Amino acid sequence: MVKSAGISAVVIAGLFAGSSALAQQGAVIADGASLKPATVVLAYYRFGEDEYPDSSVRLDQFDAHLDVLTEPNINVVDLPDAIAALDNPDVPDDGTRQIAITIDNAYRSVYEEAWPRLQAAGLPFTLFIATDLIDGGADAYMTWDEIRELVDAGVTIGLRGASHGHLPALGDLDLLKDIRHSLSRVEHELDITPRLFSYPYGEYGNRVINVVDGHGFVAAFGQHSGVMDGSVNRFTLPRFPITEQFAGPDRFELAVNALPLVVSDATPSDHALADPRPQVGFTVARDMGELNPLNCFASDQGMLQQTRIGRRIELRLDEDFAPGRARINCTKPETRLVPRSRTRTETRWRWLGLHYYLPQYETEIGGL
Repeated sequence: MVKSAGISAVVIAGLFAGSSALAQQGAVIADGASLKPATVVLAYYRFGEDEYPDSSVRLDQFDAHLDVLTEPNINVVDLPDAIAALDNPDVPDDGTRQIAITIDNAYRSVYEEAWPRLQAAGLPFTLFIATDLIDGGADAYMTWDEIRELVDAGVTIGLRGASHGHLPALGDLDLLKDIRHSLSRVEHELDITPRLFSYPYGEYGNRVINVVDGHGFVAAFGQHSGVMDGSVNRFTLPRFPITEQFAGPDRFELAVNALPLVVSDATPSDHALADPRPQVGFTVARDMGELNPLNCFASDQGMLQQTRIGRRIELRLDEDFAPGRARINCTKPETRLVPRSRTRTETRWRWLGLHYYLPQYETEIGGL
């Protein structure tokens, strides 16, 4: 059992009352002035663990991905640099695709399969860990010594908390303990202070965001598809999950070539829902061009009906979201001239992912 870190009622009130993460875009952590402000972030989990297809990629799929990621028109960048570049002014499109690689949970196959391949290809990546999983010593996960080896080689380490639990379901005190314990363990074992966070299961709400932001993190990622760019809150950054079902060449090409679908004034403002059938809406930025064809799809519900007023889009759910996780994906194709060409065109997809968490029990709502 994790001992209390001496959390006072005043500290708790301050952390949960409000956060700069909800009001502004956040901070930068590196000098990325030469990088583009938009990056496709890929989220991997297991490698070659074919008995877990929902969280693993086959090794032949991963090898094919590395072939793509080392092509001349692909620029794989370190995630901290990509986050720093979010505040860059617009950079002319030179035809390259900017990609960052993340891996969650430090499964053993990361060390045995992914790490040697990524090292040989010279591709940087960020490893997000949940410290209780490492401390448990199970064969399925890397050891602290192995993680230290990656740190010494320049791999960025981020956190997923301690327990890898459903963070929106935790009470206020347990949530604080989870985050603080994970920071303490990493600082003790690795002598570093992580500044990047990945929400377990991609689940978050304003209460969780406030706590993560309040503990020195500068950015946090979900598991909703989309392109990271300067318009997105630093604590709700998207990634494309890569698992066996979504690791085929067509899907991977779609992700690598994706463009941001920039919106504002999205509702509901809290992704931890109180209503199982929320009123979902957003305003599409003018520089996104014509709205047609823009389509939105909800998990387990298919295409959603839209009501449009100018550039404002309201979505109607036909059914309640089931308790747990729910997603909405909105996509829009865009055909444009290939950079440095007067005649050749290419079609790429603008992508907006929205991720929600609906508590399974009333006791999951609220704090202490």
